[in-house]
Formats: sequence, structure tokens, C-alpha cells
Amino acid sequence: MTEDVTLTSIITTSIDQPLGDIVENWTPRLHPLANPQYYTLQVNDTAVGFIAFANVNQEYGTIEIGHVNFSAQLLRTRSATGANYLLLHYAFDILSFRRVEWPCNALNAKSRRAALRLGFQYEGTWIKSDLSRGQSRDKSWFSIVDDEWVQLIQEFQRWLNPANFDSNGQQLTKLNAAQINPRSNKKRE
Repeated sequence: MTEDVTLTSIITTSIDQPLGDIVENWTPRLHPLANPQYYTLQVNDTAVGFIAFANVNQEYGTIEIGHVNFSAQLLRTRSATGANYLLLHYAFDILSFRRVEWPCNALNAKSRRAALRLGFQYEGTWIKSDLSRGQSRDKSWFSIVDDEWVQLIQEFQRWLNPANFDSNGQQLTKLNAAQINPRSNKKRE
């Protein structure tokens, strides 16, 4: 899949029934940075997933990417990376946030790998931080901060460039955001 992905706010998407009938426990919010702010992911005007900004804290300049749900059509594609890039660009360059977080279930290896591939840095795991379906759950935390984004944006743009893909849509080079992030090269004491 080499088509461009577009983000469309669920709140403004035209649908024939109330959101509460489609998205369980949905509470509409009017503010554009209400928690959470869901976006549908569309390729060629077909919804192929959704993603959200959550835990928005304008006072501290932090925002979280979460509730990621990509269809099989979107998984592991240029469009999926493009969707994450668009959210990061929006958070840092438009909204001027200082920090974007990516929390996930510590057992969700796919989410952990995705965070690292996108240039998020692992910060640690909170033990027994959540309950899900009556079971205790550990949460792993990843982040990108604004001064890292300056270098990461160039890597995303390089990788997303159509010249980086062959006629079948296969990447010619890998996304190196994890290695580009300056925090990944810092020595910790």
C-alpha cells in the first residue's frame, strides 16, 4: 500500500447514527484537545483504523498517542508510518507540545517494537499500574521530546519520500528513527 493516509477526526466524520452506538462508552467532547481525541485513518476514502491523542496536558505540554487500532490492510505499511508521523507532526509542530508519550501493555511486544521503530525511547515499566479485564497489568512507557523531534522529522520525511519505495511499494531503506534519536546515543549514569 503506497497511498497517502489521511487523519479525520471522528467527531467531525459524518455518520448516520450517534457515536455512542458505534464506539462503546463514547462521550462526545467539543474541545479539539479533549481526552481522548480519536481519529479515523482513511486510505482512498476507506476507513482502515483509528488512533487517538489521550491524556492531553496543555499545562505541561504533554500528550499521548494511544488506542491504536490498525486493520490488516494498514499494518506494516507506509501509510501506517505516515499516520504516526502526522500525529507527531501535529503534536510538536502545530500544537507545540514538549513531549509525546507512547504507553502500552508491557506484554504487547508489537506495540513496544512499533514505538522503538518510530523513534520513541523506552523510559521504564510501571509494575501493576492498571487493571484490564480483572487482571493486573504492567505498563511500559516510551517518549519523544521536542528537541529530539527536530532530528526525527528529517528521518520520517526521508523514509516516507516516494523515492524510497519501489514500483511494488516496498521500502528501499529502513526507517532509522530509533538510531537517529539523540537520546538513544546518550550515556546514562
